[in-house]
Amino acid sequence: MYRPTSRHEWLFCGALLAQAIIILALELFIISEWQMWVHSNITQVTISYVVPINLAIFVFTCVYELILAIDAVHHKNNLLLFAVCVSNVCILAFSAMQPTAMIEISRRLPNERDAERQPLVDIDVDFWKRVGPAQIACPIVFGICSFIIWPCAYRLHKEYAWAIYRSIHGDLSIKTRFLAYEIYLVLIKLDFYFITVFVIQYDLIDVHFEGPEFALTLALLPASFLMMVLAVWFVRKEWKIAMIPVIICHAAIIAYLISRIVVLYDDGRRANTADKDMMLLFAFAALILMAFTLICAVICVFNFNHGLREVLDEKSYKRDTHFEALSGWTDRSYSPEHRLSLE
Repeated sequence: MYRPTSRHEWLFCGALLAQAIIILALELFIISEWQMWVHSNITQVTISYVVPINLAIFVFTCVYELILAIDAVHHKNNLLLFAVCVSNVCILAFSAMQPTAMIEISRRLPNERDAERQPLVDIDVDFWKRVGPAQIACPIVFGICSFIIWPCAYRLHKEYAWAIYRSIHGDLSIKTRFLAYEIYLVLIKLDFYFITVFVIQYDLIDVHFEGPEFALTLALLPASFLMMVLAVWFVRKEWKIAMIPVIICHAAIIAYLISRIVVLYDDGRRANTADKDMMLLFAFAALILMAFTLICAVICVFNFNHGLREVLDEKSYKRDTHFEALSGWTDRSYSPEHRLSLE
């Protein structure tokens, strides 16, 4: 596993690691309190699985952001660095809305009854009083982490811009192709996140174990992961024939997302579901990103066999690092423009 090397890389990844650990601890506390508060008959209402699913999404987001951060510093991907920063701000906004929703749930559920007039929760327990501090702490943690990683991402951007410039030898045409390659990698990794979150919400909340749609929808998760891994490998090796089924898969996912959006906007049974707004949000985000991914994949295929593969070779990065060490470029505080002027 790759380990950060510079101080800013350690700070960037360390902040996200600390965030993931703290959020995991807070969410485990909240879900444990939830399980002790509700009764077994809570399964008669949709909220019984909406709350745990939303809590799981927070944990998955933190872990996935950490993985993307390590991947970004390993491959010196500037766009992925800032994508992680923007994602963290988005999850900060989402977490800031959760306390209000949890307050509403803690007020409404004690008044709910099942078919036998039995309460769904322990009415003697003030649920919000127990989980409120942990719920409020979540956006605070996301805010502190965002405050740390943005300056680090800026500093790493300056370092990586210089490393990339040296590896492409200042060739503007190669730089354009490399940018398209980086954009494609960022998009396909973000696609997997939004598709995963949408499938989890749609499959567990709306479809809710109804076959065969439940199994078919769930199969999208390993299929999307496999497609992401193969796409990254194929575009790096510049295999045109192998990229054709990848592009077809991009188009198929676009068609699937459009069909689910139509279903959710329809008047049918699938449209009457809890957390519908969140499903549509993630579905639209996945659809837009996947459309740009499809376009970018086609552009990358046209860029094959034009000198980019040599730049992407791991040995070229090693030669670049070795050259910097021999040339005395060990002070990374200089900007790429300053170093270029010194040449």
